[in-house]
Amino acid sequence: MGEYQYYEFQAIERGLTKVEQQEISRLSSRVGLTSRKAIFRYSYGDFPANEKQILAEYFDALFYMANWGTVKLMFKFPISLVDPQELAEYIYSDVISIKKTKNHLILNIEINDEERCEWIEEDSNYLDDLINLRTQILERDYRVLYLAWLKAIELDEKKLIQSKEPPLPHGLKELSESHKIFIELFEVNKYLIEVASINSPKINPIQDNILEKNITKLSNSEKDDFLLRLLKEEANLSLKLKQKLSAFNESVNQQSSPEKRTIKWLLTEAQKAKQLEQERQAEEIRQKNIRELKAFASREDDAWQEVDNLIQKGQPKPYDEAKKLLIKLKELAIYQGKEAIFSQRLEDIKTKYSRKKTFIQRINHL
Repeated sequence: MGEYQYYEFQAIERGLTKVEQQEISRLSSRVGLTSRKAIFRYSYGDFPANEKQILAEYFDALFYMANWGTVKLMFKFPISLVDPQELAEYIYSDVISIKKTKNHLILNIEINDEERCEWIEEDSNYLDDLINLRTQILERDYRVLYLAWLKAIELDEKKLIQSKEPPLPHGLKELSESHKIFIELFEVNKYLIEVASINSPKINPIQDNILEKNITKLSNSEKDDFLLRLLKEEANLSLKLKQKLSAFNESVNQQSSPEKRTIKWLLTEAQKAKQLEQERQAEEIRQKNIRELKAFASREDDAWQEVDNLIQKGQPKPYDEAKKLLIKLKELAIYQGKEAIFSQRLEDIKTKYSRKKTFIQRINHL
C-alpha cells in the first residue's frame, strides 16, 4: 500500500475572498476549493506549505490523516471567545497542544501511531462530521478534549501514572455523533471512556426562558452596547451574548467536582473492564456452543451414519464434510464425558476404511 495523505480545511467565521481563493489554488492544481473549504489529497509528494500557517491565515479548522498512522484535528478560535487557562488543563505531551497568536488560539490534537495504518476513504469530508466539536468548545463543552486526553495517556510510553486527570466534563455518558466519529477516527479506548464516564454528571443546559430572564439583569448601557455591536455586524456576537447571559447562572449551576483520579487508576480499571467484557463474551460463546451441542445430540446416531455414507462416496468434498461431522461428534463426546466411546468408534472407522488413505490422512489428528 502506497503513501496517502489527506488535508481538509474549513472556514467558519467568514468565507474566503476571491483573492484568498486564488492564493489557496496556487498551492495545488488539484485542490478541491470553495469559499468555505479546501481539500488536498496526495498519493505522492507532500503539502507545499505549512498547514498550520495556512490554517492560521485563512481557515478555522483542519483535519489531516495519513495512512501511516497520523491523525490531526486543529481548531482556531478568536481568543476573546475562549479561556486559554481552561483549555490548557487538557494539554498532554505531543498529543494535545495550544498556541496563542495575537488574536487567536489554535488547538491541535494529533496522534502518531504506526500500528494503525489504514485505508483512507477518497470521498469522505471528515470535517463535516467533526466541525460541531469546535462549537461545543466555544460553549465550554470540553468533552472532546477529555476524550483526546484519554487517547494521549494510552499512547504515552512514559505513563505518568501518578498524574491526575484534568477537569471531568459533564455528559461523557451522552456523547454526540461528532464525539462518536472522533472516537472512531482517533481510536479512543472504549473501556477508558466507560470507566472515565462513571463520575461524569449529566449535562444540564440552560433553558432559553432562563436566558431570556437574564436579559433583564443586563444594565441599560450593556444592552445599548450589544445593540450597537449588532448594527456593526460584529462576528460571533450571538455567542458572546449567550456567554454573558449564561455567566449569571454559573454560581447556581456549579456542582462539587468529583475527586480527580490518577492515570494509573483509569488505565487499571479500563483493563479490568476489558477483561470482564472478554469473559462475558467467552461465556456467551460457551453457552451458545452448549445449546448447539444439545441440539446436535438428538441426531448423534444419524450423524455417525452420515459420516459412513460420505466416506463411501470416495470424493474430496464429501471427505471434508465427513471430517467436519467427526469434529462435531468429538466436541459432543467431550461435553458428555464420552471421549473413550468416540475414540473407539473413530478407530473402527479407520479400520473399516483403511484403504482410503486420502481420507485417513484427513482425520489422523482427531
